[in-house]
Amino acid sequence: MATTIEKLINKVPIIREFAKIQEINKGFSQDEKWKIEVRKGKQYFIRVADISQAEHKRVAFDYMKTFKKLGVPVPKPIISLELHEEAKYIEITEFMEGLDGEEVLPTLSSKEQYDVGRKAGEALKVIHSIQPKDVTEVWDSYRLKKYDYYLKEYEKLETKYFTLEATLKYIDSHLHLLKNRPVRFLHDDFHPANLMIHSKKLHAILDFDRYEWGDPVHDFHKIALFTRNISVPFAIGQIHGYFKGDPPRLFWQLYTTYVAMVFISDIVWSVKNTPNSLDKMIARLHTVLDDHEHFTKDIPKWYKDGF
Repeated sequence: MATTIEKLINKVPIIREFAKIQEINKGFSQDEKWKIEVRKGKQYFIRVADISQAEHKRVAFDYMKTFKKLGVPVPKPIISLELHEEAKYIEITEFMEGLDGEEVLPTLSSKEQYDVGRKAGEALKVIHSIQPKDVTEVWDSYRLKKYDYYLKEYEKLETKYFTLEATLKYIDSHLHLLKNRPVRFLHDDFHPANLMIHSKKLHAILDFDRYEWGDPVHDFHKIALFTRNISVPFAIGQIHGYFKGDPPRLFWQLYTTYVAMVFISDIVWSVKNTPNSLDKMIARLHTVLDDHEHFTKDIPKWYKDGF
């Protein structure tokens, strides 16, 4: 065990007298993550980040308290603190039993996957009930700046990987839909790998630290990139749980617009951050193109075909 984590633990009374400690290495986050069992048998999840991220992470941590009160299945927040001498920020929550959805869902029946998805969609609806205290930038302006940035970065790539003509055409013809969209708290990384499942039930939603404020529909785009490849029944259930049935046509138009936008950013992000796994990016984006018939259809095949 690293000396650094020992020093940090000694600064936090609630976990100082630990009996067991186990590092958790899943995910792309740069944070250190640990499972700690104290002598009285209680188990905690510890997240350690650079102190420069404290302000953003503390906001997410505080909103987790709100979600817990609203009945959203999240780990109980225990304490967050800054250790200035070590230049670290620490969060402690209860440790949730279970396995992540990416691992568990394929082992469940289609009906069980769908049911977990419905519960996830219902929980996401509650998360989206939170409005910002003030809006510093309108949604369409903010999202277009992000889109323009990634489009320029894409143009700089030596290898383009995909022809974007149909993708750009779809985006351009639907940009007007982004105007006057509601702005709500977004998880921004909502997919099965960030959900804990225990006894075939949704047990916890994790990793709120990538949150942002925006159009609630934007929180569904990870379905196209990841969720539908893990479990179509879950993906359908998520949408049905959120909308209490089939969504309106406007949802699909906005959903597909955001999917087309992240189609471009996924290429750029993958080239920069996971250059040794570009085959995975290419495969999932080919699936997106097939689902939407090269962005000529709003409703993806996986939803229309069902399970």
